[in-house]
Amino acid sequence: MAYYRDLREFISALEQAGKLVRIPRPVVKESELFPLFRLQFRGLSEEERKVFLFERVVDVKGKTYSGSVAAGIYGASREVCALGVMCREGEILERWHEALACPLAPETVSSGVVQEEIHEGEELSVLGLDEFPAPVEEPGYSGSLRATTQFVTRDPETGVRNVGLYSGHFRSSHRLLLGIAPTHHAYLHWLKYEKRKEPMPAAIVIGATPNIVQVSAANIPYGVDEFSVAGGLAREPVRLVKCRTVDLEVPADAEICIEGLISTDRFEPHSSFGEYPGYMYQGSGDVRPVMEVTCITHRRSPIFTPFLVGLPPSDTHKLMQIAAEALYYSFLKYGSNNPYIVDVAFPEAGGSWNYCVVSIRKSHPTQPWQVLNAIAGFDPVIGKIAIVVDEDVNPHDADAVNWALSFSMQPHSDARIITDRAPALDPSAYAPGSPHEERSFPSPHGSSAILIDATRKWPYPPVGLPQKEYMENALRLWKELGFPPLKLKEPWHGYSLGNWTKEDEENAALILRGDYHKIGEKMRRRQTKG
Repeated sequence: MAYYRDLREFISALEQAGKLVRIPRPVVKESELFPLFRLQFRGLSEEERKVFLFERVVDVKGKTYSGSVAAGIYGASREVCALGVMCREGEILERWHEALACPLAPETVSSGVVQEEIHEGEELSVLGLDEFPAPVEEPGYSGSLRATTQFVTRDPETGVRNVGLYSGHFRSSHRLLLGIAPTHHAYLHWLKYEKRKEPMPAAIVIGATPNIVQVSAANIPYGVDEFSVAGGLAREPVRLVKCRTVDLEVPADAEICIEGLISTDRFEPHSSFGEYPGYMYQGSGDVRPVMEVTCITHRRSPIFTPFLVGLPPSDTHKLMQIAAEALYYSFLKYGSNNPYIVDVAFPEAGGSWNYCVVSIRKSHPTQPWQVLNAIAGFDPVIGKIAIVVDEDVNPHDADAVNWALSFSMQPHSDARIITDRAPALDPSAYAPGSPHEERSFPSPHGSSAILIDATRKWPYPPVGLPQKEYMENALRLWKELGFPPLKLKEPWHGYSLGNWTKEDEENAALILRGDYHKIGEKMRRRQTKG
């Protein structure tokens, strides 16, 4: 089956799967759009969440827009992410590994629908960025209007392309503020342009197909072309078209492209916006480079695809979670000699970056630390808390992980703290008002991470639940009684963990036969006097 030609084909697939709801009534983008979308993340289970397609968006001054807004289209739920790469939820990690191992180079075409309408020169001052219904993320707190989406840049020395998920803060109809950090690959490109005393060409893509968006959210190693990995995810090449005013290529079938030049000598301070740790970011005196828009192209009646960034969970956290889990699964299992990896989880509550849990099929005591050290070495920002658990512990289930932390490890022997890390936007790493250098790398040793081996170190007694056959019988009784459907979580029956004697088995069998008194008689013969 061919991959989605464009975002609109994906919308049709979501609608067919019952994962999209259309909202035909007028919705105010400054005060109503994201609060309405946000409610499902605070009051519905992940399985119930849907993509919201706002068909009549207006602004607070009564202005109407020709296009619509698709909120959550890339990360409303794990199911939506799986639909985005045309696989089942349980197949996402291996599909990603396949894409990383077997990327498909993009193909350049002569034209694309992303350039159906073109605006340059004086047109940008008249309408420009104001043509698009960018919604306010945290009304009442947001001091910035932004688009978090794909930024395309190129290394001026090697020609290597980067496609990253960054923020562009709208400042006028033709001016943005670029939200990149020193750990981002686009920042490495920018440093090279700064050294040359030249502005950096950039293209902002809005409304690409989900394979491109998922890849842009992953910290793929520097030098790997994200468009090629996106082609691997789709199992067909990404179609690119050349930009009109900068020497870059963008997806030919995207909804919107904003071309421009990012200054290396002009900066502006930030104003407040929501960030992935779940708090508002105030800027604290930070300045970021200015991007002057040189051209805007888009489809007719373009679909704007915003991301909600703030308190987890959100569509941004789900997208980041999928990308981090997939990238680390591929790296840990296939790229760092850990074939016993079972699963990788980055809980949304940890910002989808700060908290990592990996389950392994342990056969030797060195294996948990081989995994933990690999996690620590992959990225200086990701994995503030890294935990390895046994294969029977579901790393996505907080109760199961807490069970392992409580009874499968000892802090003095199974936990290690490492330093010289980068905190990114973690507000626990520095006090308000700290200078930029301190926030980038707190003195004297940066931020820190804790690595925990929460695997069992020796055989344990069986899990304290009825054996499987009795729980299966209970399930049959449950259904006969007409009780509500169950969604069982592991473990839902007992199983052996190696420490169970023959006498333990015999005693359990006697109890099942109703012969408890035989155990009593056996124990009576073992009585001792104190």
